[in-house]
Amino acid sequence: MIYSASRRTDLPAFYPDYIVDKIQRSRKLDGVVYWTKDLRNFTKHFGLEAVLRNFPSVLQYTVTGLAGSVWEPDVPHYSLQGRSLESLNKVLPKGAIRWRFDPIIADKTLYNRFRDVLNYFVDSGVELDGVTVSFIDMYKKVNERISRAGVSIPTLSLQQKKEILCELHAISGIEIRLCCEADLLDLSFTTQSHCIEGALFDKLYGLKLDLRRDTGQRVECGCSLSTDIGSYDKKCLHNCLYCYASSGI
Repeated sequence: MIYSASRRTDLPAFYPDYIVDKIQRSRKLDGVVYWTKDLRNFTKHFGLEAVLRNFPSVLQYTVTGLAGSVWEPDVPHYSLQGRSLESLNKVLPKGAIRWRFDPIIADKTLYNRFRDVLNYFVDSGVELDGVTVSFIDMYKKVNERISRAGVSIPTLSLQQKKEILCELHAISGIEIRLCCEADLLDLSFTTQSHCIEGALFDKLYGLKLDLRRDTGQRVECGCSLSTDIGSYDKKCLHNCLYCYASSGI
């Protein structure tokens, strides 16, 4: 069994005690996929640091370069997390730290932000073989929240999205992993993202997991079956403007 911690809220940043208790109580846990925008508890919270070392782990680390802006008002800037990233890179096997540049906000800073964040990973010693991206989903509540904030983003055609991905690939030279963006998979450097990937645990930790696709996710999702241990009741305090999981507008 794989735990997802969590698509629904940033458990590592705000609920590390809950993660530790949940993992320690589990009897059939094979590994954990952590989703976060703040790595620091992995190196300063003793319990979380311990379970990370003792259970096969993959980090889905979201860094967009928008921290502190109207889009991510309460996300700590990645420059404050560099030491944690360097430490985790020494603890985890190569390939266990996965960069999410997600969602793509197509403003005038896009390419500079992408380049700067890429350099942050490189300078921290992380060897990236890909980056996971998606374009913002304009759910009604997200659209209302963005409008109330007095900002906007352009509506992109399929061709414009492809041009953006081509530029991101030109900057980075790495694989672009698409999270639920099936209409963009015809580009040669793109693949379907598997944010929770049983085969990756097999590769990194020598496990032999027989995990089928998680049919509880969107049709375009390539994730392996997992159990999400988060809940929408555990409020994420990053307050990202584009967050589909937040009920507030």
